Amino acid sequence: MSVDQASGRTYLLLFSAMLAIGGEAGYWWWSTRTDVYTDNAYVVSNITPIASDVTGQIVAMFVDDNMYVQPGDPIAQINPVEFQIAVDQALAEYQQADQAAEAAEVTTVYTADDRKSMLDAAEAKQAEAERAVSAAEKAVSTKARLHEMEKEELASLKAQLPGLEALQTNAKYYYDRYKSLAHTGDVPVQEFDNREAAYRESIAKVLSLNSDIKAAERQVLASEFELQEAEDRLDQSKKAFENTEAMVGRAEAEQKQPTIASDTAKALRHQQMLAEAKLRDAKIRLSDTLIRAPRAGIVGRRTLQVGRTVEAGKPFLSIVPLDFDNLWIVANLRENQMPNVRIGQSVSITVDAIADKTFHGWVESVAGGSGAVFSLFPPDNATGNFVRVVQRLPVRIRFSDKENYQNRIRPGQSTRVTIDTTNIVRQGSQGW
Repeated sequence: MSVDQASGRTYLLLFSAMLAIGGEAGYWWWSTRTDVYTDNAYVVSNITPIASDVTGQIVAMFVDDNMYVQPGDPIAQINPVEFQIAVDQALAEYQQADQAAEAAEVTTVYTADDRKSMLDAAEAKQAEAERAVSAAEKAVSTKARLHEMEKEELASLKAQLPGLEALQTNAKYYYDRYKSLAHTGDVPVQEFDNREAAYRESIAKVLSLNSDIKAAERQVLASEFELQEAEDRLDQSKKAFENTEAMVGRAEAEQKQPTIASDTAKALRHQQMLAEAKLRDAKIRLSDTLIRAPRAGIVGRRTLQVGRTVEAGKPFLSIVPLDFDNLWIVANLRENQMPNVRIGQSVSITVDAIADKTFHGWVESVAGGSGAVFSLFPPDNATGNFVRVVQRLPVRIRFSDKENYQNRIRPGQSTRVTIDTTNIVRQGSQGW
């Protein structure tokens, strides 16, 4: 190879190197204008604290620290004996309340039918007694009119007696006179016989009238007795009618009994419902003695051991989910890095624990304030000397991958993120 050829090749290599260096420099310059990078980024998760809903002694543990559990897997067993006893007691109370309510409902139906029958019977007796009073009044009225007629007839007969007696006296006078004259022959015998016949006829009439008067007197006494009996029957009928009125009143008052029985049945049914609710609560508390995992994840921070008493509501372990629905990255960007950051922009992610792999994500949201305002003692720049400090805004970044890579991404891990402000991969519902 000649000297000229070697010099030309050297110049070509130098020119290629200069182009490469210029390209790298240009890419670096452009990326620094469009990309936002930070290593102040950490994996965050929805860690679920596990607590018991009931208080009791742990008799079995089914998990240990760092164990992976699925939803529904048993975690611990609380002694269920006293809770089973509570279920048995609640069941007995429920059955007793249910039987009492059923008996009260049957009593309600029976009481309604019985009180209705009682009222119907009382009203029927009242109607019968009313008819008896009406009949007795008619009988008294009839007997009274008959008694008055018989009294009038007796009075009429007695009024005839003086006249007939006067006729008898007169006939006797003529009979005695003609008898003496007939003996002396002063009057014909036939005339005497006529006077004798008239005298005897007057006697017969007086005797007949006296007999009629006695019969009429007996009839008047009999009708008076019958009238008295009819009046007594009327009084009895009226008293019976008054009794039936009282019976109807009591039967009408008894019509409230079905309502009272119905209200009692409703109250007992409510007690049965309350007992049923207590039974359900006792069964739930019994089922709560077996503590199960509410979600999938890694068990951590277990503080409970077999034989210790767990208190209701006090967490004794945590479950750390590893799915990307519950894992995200919080990148704390300086405020001077935020001008071009927008929700939905593409993000490249590297996890320090997985250095050989790059993950992809997107900006989901930006916090409502810098980390300083949420600290225990937020700064107050109105006091003392003012020192300007660049603040950082927490930015939430979601993984675009569907599954956690070998479940190796864990909360608290350090990451490095680079936001490409020129590439929007998701459309967010809000800006920042």
